Amino acid sequence: METMSIFNETKELVEKERGYTVRILKNLMSIERNKLYSDLKYPSLHKYLVRGLGYSDAEAVVRANAVRLMLKSKKAESKIERGELSLSNAATVNKVLQSQKPSPSLVDKMVEEASTSSAREFQNFVAKEFKKERRETVVLGEHILVQFDRLRKKYGDLSTLELIQVMLERELKAPKTPSKNNASRRGQIVAGPKGRTISAAVKREVYDGKCNHCGVRYGLEYDHIQKFSHGGKSSADNLQMLCRSCNQRKEIIARQSDCFL
Repeated sequence: METMSIFNETKELVEKERGYTVRILKNLMSIERNKLYSDLKYPSLHKYLVRGLGYSDAEAVVRANAVRLMLKSKKAESKIERGELSLSNAATVNKVLQSQKPSPSLVDKMVEEASTSSAREFQNFVAKEFKKERRETVVLGEHILVQFDRLRKKYGDLSTLELIQVMLERELKAPKTPSKNNASRRGQIVAGPKGRTISAAVKREVYDGKCNHCGVRYGLEYDHIQKFSHGGKSSADNLQMLCRSCNQRKEIIARQSDCFL
């Protein structure tokens, strides 16, 4: 009798676990769709899952990708709800689709294959059907790792990959100061901003290397504080740096309130 009791209890707990998992995923879908994590100053769903909810990095990667697949595909959403599609396979589907321009039929094909395969079988399917994502493995020496530790004192508790993203962002996107020869060549005057275009001079004045809302230092965009189409100017006092997620959240809030400020 005692043996059957533990089996029955375990079965009930598993059913409750599945129900809670679905409810959590539904909430995460809404959080991702509306970029609600930005309200708590998280730059991404992944960061919210790790720092806000305490998931490990690996757990967060799986859930974030599964949620994004559910937002793309009603079929995936229903199969996950019914327990026919595992979160790990759903995450793999989404990561593959990110590098493609998927048609609805391709998405359905991937979801069906993922629903009838083990994780290993599905990985083999993906390897045969799609080109592998470009990757490069770099082994960092101790002296380089020490330098990354010094960078963390400046930028905060970021992973090594995020620190590399910060450095690439600064190198590739930060506006460069023109040389005196270029600025004064042939007596040319550098024009101020016209219309929506933001001049290099204004970009240099506004760019501070971090999101004005959440503080993240990569994925940055120039944002019109007052929307350009609603009379906002491309001047330094009407521009700020926002990451992509915070910029999208601002747009969502504005559309919901019908107010663009």
